[in-house]
Amino acid sequence: MDSRYSDEDIERCTLRNRKEIFFQLRNLIKRGERVSVIFQEGKQSFLTVLIDVSEENSQLYFDIGGSHETNLFFLKSERSTFSGIVDGIQIQFAAGKCRETNLRGEPVFAVAVPQAMLRLQRREYYRLQLPTTKPVICRVRRGTPEETALPLHDISVGGIGVLSPQPMDFDRMETLEKSSIDLQDNGVIHVTLEVRYLTPLESRSGKPLWHLGCRFVDLSPAVETTIQRFMARIEAERRTLSAS
Repeated sequence: MDSRYSDEDIERCTLRNRKEIFFQLRNLIKRGERVSVIFQEGKQSFLTVLIDVSEENSQLYFDIGGSHETNLFFLKSERSTFSGIVDGIQIQFAAGKCRETNLRGEPVFAVAVPQAMLRLQRREYYRLQLPTTKPVICRVRRGTPEETALPLHDISVGGIGVLSPQPMDFDRMETLEKSSIDLQDNGVIHVTLEVRYLTPLESRSGKPLWHLGCRFVDLSPAVETTIQRFMARIEAERRTLSAS
């Protein structure tokens, strides 16, 4: 968990009521949002989608990963962490040992419904997933004139996320000064980034992905406002397309 969250924050945002936990799980299922499953002390992970939840059996069912080898390691793991985002709210919970079973004739994974669930909603955590048809590009310079172009997967006033099919050569906590992000109609912003994590993932098809997460360092109020306006514009365009 990000060090910006205190123990009091985490306790206040932890759900322990069974009905509330089932409600949040059903919301994730209904929305079909991708969920990260992290295990072996963060050394392995894969992406999945929650399929169903049973109050009677207290079981949560979800898609099997695309890599047979990763699935075998996961089935041997005693503990894992599930993490997803719905409408800018981070949902995170721990699970015990997983088993493989069948649901409506299809092979699936199942774990016991968690006893507690973390639900964090903060302005800086709200991440807007960006369209891939017109990618937003972040350009990074690492002490040389040469640039690295990163097509963004998501953005918030707290930072950015990148999903890449190619490995990325960054170090955790590395500072990326003199970076710029082209927010298209909202203009180019100049920022300093700090690499928070670089995690290998597996897509549902089994193909490798790399997830890079960076936070903004000392973001000015003017740039923060520009990001908020950009996010509002993208959301408005998305609603217009959905209504047409």
